[in-house]
Amino acid sequence: MKIPLNWLNELVALPKNKRVLTDALTSVGHMLDKVEIVNGETVIDLELRGNRADCYCLVGIAREVSAIFGTKIKYSPSVNLTKVAKLKNTSLRVATPLVKRVGMVEIRNVKITKSPDWLSRKLAIYGIGSVNNIVDLTNYVMLETGEPMHAFDLDKIGNNLEIRLAETGEKIKTFQDLTLSLTKEDLVWAKAGNILSVAGAVGEKYHSISETTKNVLLEAANYERANIRRTVYRHNLLTEAGIRHEKELDPNMVESAIGRFLYIVRKYGWGKFIPEMYDYYPNKVNAWKVNLDFNYLRGLGGVDIPKKTIKKILLGLDFKIFKQSKDGLETLVPTYRTDVICEEDLIEEVLRIYGYDKIPAHTLSLEIPKDITPQFIRQEEMLRNASVSCGFDEVISFSFVKEDYSKYNLDPEVFDQKPICILNPPSPDTKYLRQTLLPNLLGNCQRIINEMGEEVSLFEIGKIYTKSKNKYSESRKIGFIFWQKNDSDFKVFKGKLDAFCNKSQIDLPEYINDIKNMPLSYSYNLKLENRIVGFGGKVEDIFYAEIDLDEILGKERKYISKLWPKYPPQIEDITLSFPEKTKIGDVIQTIKSVNQLINKVELTTIYKENYTFRIWYQDPARTLTDKEVEKIRKKILEEVKRKFGGVMKV
Repeated sequence: MKIPLNWLNELVALPKNKRVLTDALTSVGHMLDKVEIVNGETVIDLELRGNRADCYCLVGIAREVSAIFGTKIKYSPSVNLTKVAKLKNTSLRVATPLVKRVGMVEIRNVKITKSPDWLSRKLAIYGIGSVNNIVDLTNYVMLETGEPMHAFDLDKIGNNLEIRLAETGEKIKTFQDLTLSLTKEDLVWAKAGNILSVAGAVGEKYHSISETTKNVLLEAANYERANIRRTVYRHNLLTEAGIRHEKELDPNMVESAIGRFLYIVRKYGWGKFIPEMYDYYPNKVNAWKVNLDFNYLRGLGGVDIPKKTIKKILLGLDFKIFKQSKDGLETLVPTYRTDVICEEDLIEEVLRIYGYDKIPAHTLSLEIPKDITPQFIRQEEMLRNASVSCGFDEVISFSFVKEDYSKYNLDPEVFDQKPICILNPPSPDTKYLRQTLLPNLLGNCQRIINEMGEEVSLFEIGKIYTKSKNKYSESRKIGFIFWQKNDSDFKVFKGKLDAFCNKSQIDLPEYINDIKNMPLSYSYNLKLENRIVGFGGKVEDIFYAEIDLDEILGKERKYISKLWPKYPPQIEDITLSFPEKTKIGDVIQTIKSVNQLINKVELTTIYKENYTFRIWYQDPARTLTDKEVEKIRKKILEEVKRKFGGVMKV
């Protein structure tokens, strides 16, 4: 953000030494990028790293300087406006909820001239070329107040305007002679099928201000920032107005910006107007309350700041204090400070103006922990290694999903609940928190299938979010998804899951086929020690399972280290045939229980109803003979046949 010091000095008194000013601004979070001379004027370029939409203007930086040095800000004069429901010659229909506020005024008998030198010079600092006095004035007021605005030729646009989403393929020719092909996501101003401007980005050439313009319609508006951001980058329209519209602008700036514009028009005799503003403002934004606890500030900030100093800082930042006690303050946040929403934000404001350098440094009084890696991180890393060794590839995805993904909510405990909608989503399309890992895994799986994959085995470890009786909760899950090009087989998928459990030292869960009202076919619960620890099923020809990590890893687990065996095992493969619907996990447990000399059992291959098991026979004290192994094998075959009807295939 470029700040001409002469222009800034018109709004607030500055220190004589510009180094003092730039160091102070850097210390409160507005880092100096460079100082340069532009057209004979000293200009400082600040890097605004914080979420400070209010600082993308001269008035915003003047407020910061006022708070730092305790000087009084000199607000520019403006015209007081009366709000009306309709203008004399202009009406507007807003056909989308993406519009937060619109203000419009009509200016008659406009004198279109070359801009005065003071105006064109100030715009030149920002690389904005001079067009005429009215167009230049819209840019000037935007740079000063932070509110973008646009001027139309009133005689060309006529009456009955509307703000709506464009139709795919609609075109607009900008005043730079660029032709844009719009999409159904672009917000536009229109009249009888003609596009007048792309909202928040650029105006159309024919309806713009020219030398023949006699009457002007001035508008200042506030839109859903995510929509404007996507439009700006979709059409490569990165302008000063677009940069500001993609921030969280204050809708209340609309009126003051229009008032400032009209004041200059009146001052220089550039037109006549009635001080009436059409105001579309469906959801008025008022100052909100944020409380500050002195003890919490002391504990979080690590410094004891006098209460008078705290109060002075907040008042200097334009916060209103409507109640004070010995324990804290109750404040009203000005609506342009859209970044201050909680107590921690308020504490940050106090600390940065007070000075981070004044916070005393203390040596840690606690012993430095030997193991700084949390237990759950180690657990998740162990599960990742186990999953990869079983042939799964990891995916990592966002927790934000579309509303229609809620149909994949498969957990019986939360199936009937609506997904949680967040207040500040990354985009309107993804404003819900996931209740299962399935949507993202399924999307990744389908993309790989479309790229002609032969087999897809994916897993993800992440959190899901639920709400019960106004109480929010989150839990860790691991999800698995599996697909094969030639007839996906559940037995193969189950074998992979069982192998994962074995490698993760997790007891094999029981598959209970009793889930009702599930959108998955072949749906089932995973049960362990009479507790449901997961669920799964099939979406078309894709298998899915999800396990609750908090359930299976909730208790502290003890790992027992064993010496490497002195005597080698005897290893053999046995192929068995079973009736349909035999639970192979139960078969493995039965084989293990036949004899304590059976050290390990793994399912290696499946062909139709034939299952090959690899069995390790091992005695830690000696090498087993073939006759001893044969005796154990016979016992295995007897037990398998008795319990499951299994027959050995030769």
